Amino acid sequence: MNSTIDVAKRELIRGPQLEVLVPRRRGLPFDEGLRVAEQGRRVIASNLRLHRALTTKEWKAISEVFACHAGTMVGFVEPGERLGEVIIGIDSVTGVEWPFLVPKEFRGMKDCAIVVEHPYYNIEPKGNERIVRAESGKVEVVEDLPPKTGYYLIDPDHGIPQGKAVEPKDGVDWAYLARVPKRVGPAWRGGYDGGLGDYVGRGVGLGDGPSSGFGVAVEAPEGGAEKSAAPAEVQPHPKLIREAGRLIVEGTPEQLDALERQLRQ
Repeated sequence: MNSTIDVAKRELIRGPQLEVLVPRRRGLPFDEGLRVAEQGRRVIASNLRLHRALTTKEWKAISEVFACHAGTMVGFVEPGERLGEVIIGIDSVTGVEWPFLVPKEFRGMKDCAIVVEHPYYNIEPKGNERIVRAESGKVEVVEDLPPKTGYYLIDPDHGIPQGKAVEPKDGVDWAYLARVPKRVGPAWRGGYDGGLGDYVGRGVGLGDGPSSGFGVAVEAPEGGAEKSAAPAEVQPHPKLIREAGRLIVEGTPEQLDALERQLRQ
């Protein structure tokens, strides 16, 4: 089992800069991108850190990563609905369920999001589920999550849009929220040439599922473009092996689940 929580207890490569680990042209589903980061002892850049890059000229040095997954895991339910014990998001492409346990102190709250940053969670594959397991005390809540897509100010800790709609203008730390009614998954960020790019790099994606093939940016002592390719074992498609009259399929849990559904249709 991959364990980001275990990674957090080891020496991580961190720093004030950003580096491209996986460019968008070789985009990976989130759990695969997470595995690549863990193997290299890297920390996936948070939504807030990416926001800071996208609202300055810093983004130009890592432009090949966008659109990319952030390390910010976010769970929320439909507007007006109160949080229960668990939020279960369903990836609309793969049908995979993403359960995210709600800490007791946040149960009963409404119009909010629970948030945990990488590396303080792991993703546990279990059948058709990808269970988000967060380290104790690391899940936080962002209140006043807007009920619909639009322009909003961001919260100071995670960069998630909140509060009432605002007019986008210079001198105001705003973002464009793109959301669905209910979801569990990482926030994602588009660049200036695609993926919420109409909003000049300020789009916070809380809509597409974790299976989207996006890039990955990580914290680094020195920033810039991709320095090394993703591990060879990460395959964009399942690997087929013909052996002694049998066809053997190797792939990620998501790839095998999707193939099984196609064969049963």
